[in-house]
Amino acid sequence: MPKKKLLIIVFISCFFGLEAQEKSSIKLRIEPGILLETDSDNLGLLLNIEPKIKSSANTTIGLRFGIAINPQKFEIDDSSGFFIDDLDDNAVISFVPTFDYYLNDNHFRPYVGSGIGYYIFNDIDISNRNNSSDIVNGSVNNQLGFLLRAGFELGNTRFGLEYDFIPKADIKIPDDQIIGTVDNSYFGVSIGFILLGKNRVEEL
Repeated sequence: MPKKKLLIIVFISCFFGLEAQEKSSIKLRIEPGILLETDSDNLGLLLNIEPKIKSSANTTIGLRFGIAINPQKFEIDDSSGFFIDDLDDNAVISFVPTFDYYLNDNHFRPYVGSGIGYYIFNDIDISNRNNSSDIVNGSVNNQLGFLLRAGFELGNTRFGLEYDFIPKADIKIPDDQIIGTVDNSYFGVSIGFILLGKNRVEEL
């Protein structure tokens, strides 16, 4: 048998062996929460869903799927002749690979974590100051952002603080005119629960 084919077979066998081992250690967590500062009168909310696997004795890696409601803070140029039609109509969706480090392996387990990922923004309703019925779609380019988080796990329950840093972006209308900027970063607090998997760090 040629060496290349043998190497491929060995590689595939090792891969599926590792995958089978990791499947038993996968943990799926859901984390609802609230945003601590928003520009709107409505409550800012967040929801994260994250599958995680153990990467070493006290570390895990995961992929966080998140949505934040009403996190954006708008700054409209008064000379543009436009304004935001509804400040409460905004959301940010994120896909962030994550890394968490647990400070111990006890029932009470503090942790710190980080990540870098892709953040997607919805279109914004923009109104003309001279004719409020003239509404156009304002757009913001999707961006890379950074996640910093910390908290603790107590049994199956996780209490956490997170800060999602996303650079400020220009708000554009269909003719590519820039009418302002938006701060997409947000700070939130959440409580998490395990949907699938075990609750001890060494069995993540």
